[in-house]
Amino acid sequence: MSQFVQLATLIDLPDQGGRLVIVDQQWIGLFKTDDGIFAIDAMCPHAGANLAKGSVCDGVVACPVHHWRFRLSDGKYLDADAERFHAKIYTVRTEGEHVLVELPTVPSSIRLI
Repeated sequence: MSQFVQLATLIDLPDQGGRLVIVDQQWIGLFKTDDGIFAIDAMCPHAGANLAKGSVCDGVVACPVHHWRFRLSDGKYLDADAERFHAKIYTVRTEGEHVLVELPTVPSSIRLI
């Protein structure tokens, strides 16, 4: 049964960029944009780079290594019609300053990097 788990606070997130959270062994990138807060799988499906370190523009994050682009709202890989490269997304909600992400299980460890 999935539930919302606090992974960060709004203060933890840069105004236009990402922050990596390691939830158990899963990399999750949290991104604050003008359109809201988004959470996606932060390990680039191409070469495993940390997408949370990528540049963000117009709701899209570009991988810092090979510049593959992913839309934050739905994880869609934008550089080719290749569904296998879409990034997994997570539902996010905020409660006051708290950023909560819907996870499939209760994690045993959460590390904000």
